[in-house]
Amino acid sequence: MPTVLLVDDSPLARHTVARRLRAEGFDVRAEDTVAAARTVDLSTIACAAIDVDLPDGSGLDLAAEIAARHPSLPVAFFTASTDDLDLAAANGPVFRKPDTDALVAWVRGTASGQPPPTK
Repeated sequence: MPTVLLVDDSPLARHTVARRLRAEGFDVRAEDTVAAARTVDLSTIACAAIDVDLPDGSGLDLAAEIAARHPSLPVAFFTASTDDLDLAAANGPVFRKPDTDALVAWVRGTASGQPPPTK
């Protein structure tokens, strides 16, 4: 069962997305900060969904760190902010909160080795 790293500071968003992913058959490692996400063994992760705005740093910076350590690990962004959409989109697929359907479809495709949808 593939494991998804989910990083979001909103307890409601983490719970909602994690519940959907678990219902799809994924394990979920849910974290609420950049610092907590840095402790995750990325070799066990199939893909990551990261909120752009986190309380202790930028999700974009975290994604860059992940790419430096594990360049083949797919990373997508999940955000409610319209301010960061263009910047995030330049670094990976971006999915808007609260719509989890597109994010779940991306995870499903990515974890199965299919080309992931980006919208």
